[in-house]
Amino acid sequence: MDILEIKETSTKLNSQEDEDYLSGDTYAALFIEDLEERWNEIDLLIDKIKIQEEQEFVNVLCRSAIVLLVAHLEGFMKEAASVIIKELNQQTSFSQIPKSFQKTYTTFFLNADVNGNVDHNKQKRLLEEFDKLNAKLLVDPFLFQQNKNPSPTIIEKVLYNFGVNDFFRLINKSKLDIVFENNPTEISGLLENLKKHIQSATLKYPYQIDLNLFDISIKEGKLKRKDSLWITFLDELLRLRNSIAHGSTFNNEITVPNLIDFKTKVHVLQYGIALVLFNSSVKK
Repeated sequence: MDILEIKETSTKLNSQEDEDYLSGDTYAALFIEDLEERWNEIDLLIDKIKIQEEQEFVNVLCRSAIVLLVAHLEGFMKEAASVIIKELNQQTSFSQIPKSFQKTYTTFFLNADVNGNVDHNKQKRLLEEFDKLNAKLLVDPFLFQQNKNPSPTIIEKVLYNFGVNDFFRLINKSKLDIVFENNPTEISGLLENLKKHIQSATLKYPYQIDLNLFDISIKEGKLKRKDSLWITFLDELLRLRNSIAHGSTFNNEITVPNLIDFKTKVHVLQYGIALVLFNSSVKK
C-alpha cells in the first residue's frame, strides 16, 4: 500500500462516526455494563441444570454450557479490543496514542518477514505520515486470527499487540488467585471489588485503573507454564470444549459445581484482562 492509498484510508476513517457512542459515557464503561448482563444467560443455564431430574438432560446442558463459556471468552477478547480502539479514536489524536499501539497498527500496512519483523525505515515513515494525518486505528492488526480458541498463547498475543508483556506473569500470585481457593465468601468479595473498581475507573477517559489494588504486577523469578494456575485452568477448559465440539467423546465430565467453578474463573479472568488491557491504553 502506497502513501496515497494510506491517505485515502485515513480520510475515510476520520470521517466515520460511531452512532452507538453516547455522550458522557466511555465505550469501556458501556462495555462492562453489557458484559455483566451477558453473564445472565450462563446463570440461567446453570439454574436450569440444577432443577433437571433426568441425567441425560443434565449431561447435554453441562456440555453446552462449557462450549458457551469458551465462546463467551473468545467474544470478550474481540470486543474488548474493539472497545479500546473506538475509545482512542474518539478521545485522542494519533500522536497521543501509546507508541506500542502505533507500531502494532503499522503492521496492517507492512509485509512482515518470516520472523514477523517489518522494515523499520518504512515503519518510521508510516508513523510520521499517520501523525500528520491524525490517522484513526483499525482493530484488525490487534486481534488473533478468526476461529482461534482463547488459549493462553492467543490471549498473550493479543495483549502483546497492545503493549502488554507476560500477562500471565502479571496476574500470577495476584489477588485474582483467590478463585483457586475454596472460599466462596472471598471469591464473591473479589468479584464485587473487581466490578466496582473497573466500573468507576472507566467512567471517564483517561481511565483511572489501579492494578496495585489487586497485586497485578510482574513478580520476581520466571513463571513456567506448568506453574501458572491460570494457564492450567485455561488448558483444561479448552480441552473439555474441544472434546465436546469435535465429538471425540460423548461422556459428560462436568458436574454442576465444576460448571459454576469454571464460570467464576472465566468471569474473574475477564476482569483481569480488562483491567490490564484498559490500563495499557492510557499513555504513560
